[in-house]
Amino acid sequence: MSESITFRTLRYASVTVNDRTQWNFAEIGDDQGLTAVVETTSGGDVASRLTPLMQALAGRPIDDEAEVVRVAGLGLREVTQDFALATAVSAVRTALVDIRAQRDGLSLTRALGGQSVDSVELYANTNRYLLTTDRNPRDFAATAERAARDGFRTIKCTPFDEVDPRAPAADLAELARPAIQRLAAARRAIGPDVTLLVDCHSRFDLRSACAVAEALAELDVGWFEEPVNPERDPDILEEIAARVSMPVAGGEHAYGAEFFRRLVDSGAVTVAMPDIKHCGGVREAVRAAELVACHGGRTSLHGPSGPVSILAGGHVTAAMPAALPLEFGVYECPWRADLIDPPEQVRDGRLRLPTGPGLGAHLNPATLERHGQAWRPAFS
Repeated sequence: MSESITFRTLRYASVTVNDRTQWNFAEIGDDQGLTAVVETTSGGDVASRLTPLMQALAGRPIDDEAEVVRVAGLGLREVTQDFALATAVSAVRTALVDIRAQRDGLSLTRALGGQSVDSVELYANTNRYLLTTDRNPRDFAATAERAARDGFRTIKCTPFDEVDPRAPAADLAELARPAIQRLAAARRAIGPDVTLLVDCHSRFDLRSACAVAEALAELDVGWFEEPVNPERDPDILEEIAARVSMPVAGGEHAYGAEFFRRLVDSGAVTVAMPDIKHCGGVREAVRAAELVACHGGRTSLHGPSGPVSILAGGHVTAAMPAALPLEFGVYECPWRADLIDPPEQVRDGRLRLPTGPGLGAHLNPATLERHGQAWRPAFS
């Protein structure tokens, strides 16, 4: 059996991308001087969960990353009901896998059971960039066309964010009409040969979702992502999936491989979307993909965040069965590639994977100093 891992160090880092986006990271070190960098971006205060979690684990040898919850004295229900805690646990579990890979001299892909590859395919998520525009049909068309020119063969739009899910149910489909116009403009811009995906951000109910899906089908949309929340309304999502003609996708906020197995087994989705930052980490994402594949589904990792989680997601995508392209947030940050060393390499819609052990990259101190900050919490 491989040598146990004992944690010794913890450092946080964050960078401000724009007035809407901040990327957060943790650097977790062991007693042999090895360090893993993980992304903890979640929209919540992950540090308030991660610091005490690391304090609970400090000095306690851990053999298996799946034992983190038990060793820390936590319960599975406690983790699944606290998104920030799930993110903290996922960070620690990923760090354990990464440090183990470094000790063994393996890339993260190989450590996860995959075969080494030069690159993995990405799809372009245009949402974060479009939030900086007027979000009119011209903006959607121009951004989709730009992504297609840059070599992305699959492009995702999130056109329904102005739809208020608290509106009367009878009005939801009508409120979605401007979003359909945005999608139609994007489809005209990219033509029929590029796949167009749609994320709904849980803006609908059963009736309005089915009505919207009819319009999306006319635009040859490749998947219908989270018309309702998969964790809160799995039964409604199952009924929607039974009624619409396109694949349903979702699960970005869920923790644990079993959740994704149940979601696919029930028919609620055919495309599972675990996010390595929240689902239990990189190995749990591979486990989820294995269970999903056994039940006839496919997996596309969620996560249009910073370059650390994208790189880790690239390794996971290379290692998991029935993998679909990995999500990548385009055009939001002109200096994102330089936030890690070696720099992130995205060409022709593909992410190049570095050859070093573990993740194969670390935070670039110079870029971090220019755009963010790092600090060490009270930790022993």
